[in-house]
Amino acid sequence: MIAQNICRDFNGALREIKVDETFSIALPGFPVLNCAAVVKAGSIVPSGFNWNVCKESGDSVCLAGENGLGKWLLKFSAVKNLSGINGISVEMSGELHHILPEIEVTVLKIASLNAGHILTQGIQKGGCASIKLPASASFSSHYQTMISAGDHVLQIGYPLMQLQPGKVHGRIHANELQDIHVSYKISHFGLKKIDLDPVTLFAAKDGFQLMYDWADANIEVKKDFTGMIAPGWNSWDYYRWTITEEEVLKNAELIARDPVLSKHVKRIIIDDGWQYCFGEWEANHHFPNGMAFLAREIRKMGFAPGLWFAPTIIEPHARIAQLDYDMLAMGESGKPCLAFECMKRHGFVLDPTVPKSRKYIFDLFKRYTEMGYEYFKLDFLGSTLGARRFADASVPRSQIIRKIVEPVYEAVNGKARILGCNYHFEAGNKFVDAVRIGSDIRASWKGVCHNVTSVAARFWSNKRLWINDPDFALCRSLDTANDPDMARLLCGLVFISPEMTDTRHCESPLVEEFSRPQVEILLSIVLAAAGAVNLSDNMPRLNEYGLELARRVVSADSGDAAIPVDLFCSNKPSYWFQKVKDYHRVLLINWNDEPEIRSFDLKPYEVKADSAVNFWNDQIVPVNDGVISVELQPRSCLLAVVK
Repeated sequence: MIAQNICRDFNGALREIKVDETFSIALPGFPVLNCAAVVKAGSIVPSGFNWNVCKESGDSVCLAGENGLGKWLLKFSAVKNLSGINGISVEMSGELHHILPEIEVTVLKIASLNAGHILTQGIQKGGCASIKLPASASFSSHYQTMISAGDHVLQIGYPLMQLQPGKVHGRIHANELQDIHVSYKISHFGLKKIDLDPVTLFAAKDGFQLMYDWADANIEVKKDFTGMIAPGWNSWDYYRWTITEEEVLKNAELIARDPVLSKHVKRIIIDDGWQYCFGEWEANHHFPNGMAFLAREIRKMGFAPGLWFAPTIIEPHARIAQLDYDMLAMGESGKPCLAFECMKRHGFVLDPTVPKSRKYIFDLFKRYTEMGYEYFKLDFLGSTLGARRFADASVPRSQIIRKIVEPVYEAVNGKARILGCNYHFEAGNKFVDAVRIGSDIRASWKGVCHNVTSVAARFWSNKRLWINDPDFALCRSLDTANDPDMARLLCGLVFISPEMTDTRHCESPLVEEFSRPQVEILLSIVLAAAGAVNLSDNMPRLNEYGLELARRVVSADSGDAAIPVDLFCSNKPSYWFQKVKDYHRVLLINWNDEPEIRSFDLKPYEVKADSAVNFWNDQIVPVNDGVISVELQPRSCLLAVVK
């Protein structure tokens, strides 16, 4: 077949389609993208498409094609985002010749693209990467992927709430992105007809505004977040599975006595370790008076009690696993399977497409709400998708987590707040108040370095879709606590197998490299996130330096999520700018092991000031001709308040 060319301007977005297998997309200011479409089933990749034009209009072109798996339609349309930027959407649908267990539809396959930087998004908490080229790595991204080339940033966007999970993946070699797949993966859907959400492409100089526009366009329910920001204390990071009723009350009592903490900390949250097991949510012997008693005691001290659940995880010794296995999701065999694994702990997962499972979830949270709990942290939600089969195969996988949180939302009925942890963002914002965006933090330098990119990359969601939770505001270190037990907890021991000889990664993370300057970086990033602030230390064992840090972080104004100014050109952001009420904060970080000078020019932000104040010690920071310039010691920061 001789290729035919269709040229459409589409507001400067689509230059050419060749009616054999390839097409070109040119967005203003960005290199031309030479693309193809691919559909495969497992390792089977049928021959490519011969596209034919089946419909044309002034702002769209629709092509029809067929390969060995089915018949397909590919539609290109001119679109605008909320700022009026011209772009293009690409939408694919099809009808399979046969129902298949798994297929991957690549709407756009781009062989190569020269770039300077790529910012990726994980499907849930953590998982973001900020990669400055040249580099050598593979990449995988969800929701919105940002690729910088020259002075423009390309945004490849999926809808937040998707029919099927979409992903951009490929590899980086030197200054080039290669083998880029903009695709959807469909598993055990049970139908022949497939409709996929459109993928949008926009390019602009202001990548931050592109991300804001995408977030605003994907708000399912507009919420008033006034009053939702309230600091808390959570048991997990210090105590983990050693938490007891006595220790919860000790921490609550100290906070209630403290003249500053008592004014600002509003919640006491008991995390994993209170229950008999996953799937039997009753108090264990470390909580001898039961959870209703503990809720009453916490409320007497003036706090809202909160509780952690993994609502869909069922450990093998739970009664549901033995007697009600019709509630469990299945493996390829069609039988319940151990789809959950974390720190060598295994479990089945509930099938939320089964009405009996949803009733179980509703009844569970109704009961604990009636006990007086006002905050629920829902964890391991994404682990539910480790199962391969669900009873109702017509429910798209992107809807599974939504079916879990909906009965929780209905059960608490406005009486409690909901935090989604390990929550796939594609479940939308209707049924959650806050969402974990950062990886699990630890009181360690490695933990801070690992977590910062995901916190920085999610500025767009805070107080738009939900309250961002960057994980805990930790104040303990070797010089901010008097605690002989601080480094005793070795949770990494579970990873040591009998044959292992190198066990360095299982040692305590709290070593000499973590002291007050590094704690200040961790806490500054929490404040930059402008979302949830949850202490998670053994509060009675913090010394005066540690308590001072805790008081400062919980009493700080919240404001907007800070913009990580160098997000699109660095591996870890070092320059942050934040609007807080009628003033601003500037965060400068030295990630290196040598002293570095960091400078920030306030003039482009139309901020005039002669001086600023160091948030952590109240010392004056000079501002010369609108520029803050400081020499930072290794692994330290300046959080400057500019009024």
